[in-house]
Amino acid sequence: MKWVRHWPLAVLFTALLIPVQVTAQTDVDKLRQQFEGVIQGLNQNSFDRFNRAISKKDMTARIYGAAIIEPDLKKAFASDFTTSIQSMFTGSFPRSKKEILGTVIGFKFEGDQGRATVRYAASGYQYTYHVYELSQDSRGRLQILDWVDYYQGGRFSEEAAQALVMAMPTKTATRNLLSNKTYTEGQLFQVGELFKAVRDTQPERFFQIFDGLDEALQREPIIVRLNLPLTAAFPESPRAANAVRLIVETYPNEALFSLRLSNYYIQTGQFAEAIDALKNLQTALGVRDGAIESLKSSAALAMNDIEDSVSFAVLATEAEPSLEVSWWSLLRARTRAGDFSGATEALARLEDDFGHSLDPATLRRDRFLKVLASKPEYVDWRASRK
Repeated sequence: MKWVRHWPLAVLFTALLIPVQVTAQTDVDKLRQQFEGVIQGLNQNSFDRFNRAISKKDMTARIYGAAIIEPDLKKAFASDFTTSIQSMFTGSFPRSKKEILGTVIGFKFEGDQGRATVRYAASGYQYTYHVYELSQDSRGRLQILDWVDYYQGGRFSEEAAQALVMAMPTKTATRNLLSNKTYTEGQLFQVGELFKAVRDTQPERFFQIFDGLDEALQREPIIVRLNLPLTAAFPESPRAANAVRLIVETYPNEALFSLRLSNYYIQTGQFAEAIDALKNLQTALGVRDGAIESLKSSAALAMNDIEDSVSFAVLATEAEPSLEVSWWSLLRARTRAGDFSGATEALARLEDDFGHSLDPATLRRDRFLKVLASKPEYVDWRASRK
């Protein structure tokens, strides 16, 4: 009964502590609202909040500190900072046939420093993830300091610095970006021409120069990184396989490239490798994401690993019950597993929450779901909906 005698003291301590905790949580909630407003602005094709949230002083210092940038370029960049950042930001996403929409899937703040994770969804189940480094000023206003882009495979400030170097690749600036500082003038000239090909979006010119580089230059980290996205349009080509090999050898288990690697592995039917890459990405993000779990479920299904496919799909619906693709994953996985009663749960959510009409005729048009249309579990469920 000793705890009874100390109970009043515990109550007093708790009473003193709760207001502090509530105040801190309230501040975090307000900061999250500010950040979600920034992302909502982007979803509405407005960069105003995004641009105002970026700490120009911090971002500029990071960009200028990441590479040797010519004074004229610095001056031009600083004079049109907002337009430059916006152009670089929009150019960093995958091509999409529809609007690219962002969703905040993670947010935390400790003291004056915070981190937010955003999933951007493009057409064709393409996703990219940004992890934003945040702070708040003395007035409690949220500021964006920088972000890591898991589609481009790098920190934005560093990518921006490299883009400025490639706009005018002097030998000094080029040498500074290479890990080996002892290359000859001729080799630096080759790399400079390679940078210009990237600047001018000339993949054929890039590959022509790349093929003429010696192995040491081909394995330079920055050249390895530049090579990977340029081969993405040709996943079945030897170039793409070589680019992936170089990335894996140069950056073993580096999560920055996991998204690109998972896309390549899925396109080339290497589904176990795709799941491993997605797990690596998920660990780096630090949040369970419905889209990633759905991709893992699809990859497992393609391998005929039904048990894992169902497990991943269930995790997707638990992580994000408001994400439509999670329920499609569960529907397909349970149908393939022969769990037709469980499949009706997903059918109900897709109809009730997302407005689909999954009648027998609709199911029969889907080669994965047509088997469900004649099953007693579905027939009974369908009848109960009338």
